[in-house]
Amino acid sequence: MEDDRQPISNPHAPDDRGAVEMPKATAAPLVLALGIVLLAAGVVLGTAMTMVGGALLFIGLGAWIANLLPGRGHFSEAFVESEERARAVQSTAGMVERMATGMPGRRAQLPDRVHPISAGVKGGIVGGLVMPLPALIYGAISGHGIWYSVNLLAGMALPGIDKMSVSELDQFNLAFLITGIFIHAATSIVVGLAYGVLLPTLPHIAKPIAWGGLLMPVLWTAASFFGMLAVSRALYRGIDWPSFIFSQFIFGVVAALVIMRARRLSGLAAGILAGVVGGSLMLIPAVSWGWLTGHGIWYPANLLAAMVVPQIGQAPLADLEQFHQDWLMYAVAIHVVMSIAFGIVYGLLLPKLPEIPAAMSWGGLLMPVLWTAASYSLMDVVNPVLRQRVDWPWFVVSQFVFGIVASIVVERSEEIIVPPAGHGTANVVGTLRVP
Repeated sequence: MEDDRQPISNPHAPDDRGAVEMPKATAAPLVLALGIVLLAAGVVLGTAMTMVGGALLFIGLGAWIANLLPGRGHFSEAFVESEERARAVQSTAGMVERMATGMPGRRAQLPDRVHPISAGVKGGIVGGLVMPLPALIYGAISGHGIWYSVNLLAGMALPGIDKMSVSELDQFNLAFLITGIFIHAATSIVVGLAYGVLLPTLPHIAKPIAWGGLLMPVLWTAASFFGMLAVSRALYRGIDWPSFIFSQFIFGVVAALVIMRARRLSGLAAGILAGVVGGSLMLIPAVSWGWLTGHGIWYPANLLAAMVVPQIGQAPLADLEQFHQDWLMYAVAIHVVMSIAFGIVYGLLLPKLPEIPAAMSWGGLLMPVLWTAASYSLMDVVNPVLRQRVDWPWFVVSQFVFGIVASIVVERSEEIIVPPAGHGTANVVGTLRVP
């Protein structure tokens, strides 16, 4: 078929032939997109990939801009006949019923007060400044020094750290320090900004669930951390701490739900029931982790039994992955005692605990989960050795500190009332217009 589209020499000249000026088809956007992908992949794959991606990016961008310049790469596209065009939409003036909260058909529930974008940025900056304190404390206690955590963080972007010895990672390195500061600052600001934007849309967390999700993982993980560290350093290293802490989170939330349902029971009885139910369900993440990682479903139980029988922790890995009836009995006894004990503590303490503000609840729960999950998954892709060398309990504590500090900063910042939700002058620094 012959192409009847006619090129135009001057695209700015008036067109009285019933046509419209159109840019010519080009592959420049595809080249530009490929350049961006290769440029980002170069961070992991090496300098050569970065150079290729940068070259393609500039070539694609230049070709695209050149194609859009006046008088270049354009053609005149004729309009369709008037009888083939779509008919104009006939509008009818009228009124619609105004929707109110609680009416059937209400599609969205928007917050009536929001924090400015600057609040999330400030929260990320302040939280990022306080967050390294647990890492510094860990370096001093463990004997690695203050540069160990910084060098591991730099390994998220710089290659070669997996080949360095532990003694080399304990030393100061200017390039690693600059890279670590840049990664930490960028991540802190982005996470703080996301939290500040999401906070007004997050629902209120009931007091039992807030304390269950925060207090139980802290108490159980701290007790297990120091107990395993005292028994055997190898046993401590054999635990997959992110999945372990997630199991404690499941226990805390389930225990809170049980106590909320068992209002007729006393605190002691409700705590025992919560410990039994929560302890039963928290086994699911542990068994799933053992099965998914190839260690087998008995591996978590054998590690738990090693807390009272140190010889188990010194057994070969193959033995830890096998079924042992006596080891299982030890593990069941430890798990039942700890579950009921923590359930009773929670059931008795809950009536005396104060209400946790929603901002702090979400900061202490959401930030560690998001940050730890992202870092854990990214380390597995970028450098699996990093995941083995990171001390995850202290890592999670750092994210918890960040979340609490950032939430306090955001919560104490000014609020903007969204009209027509309300009127007032308290803490109002501006007006947000919505359509």
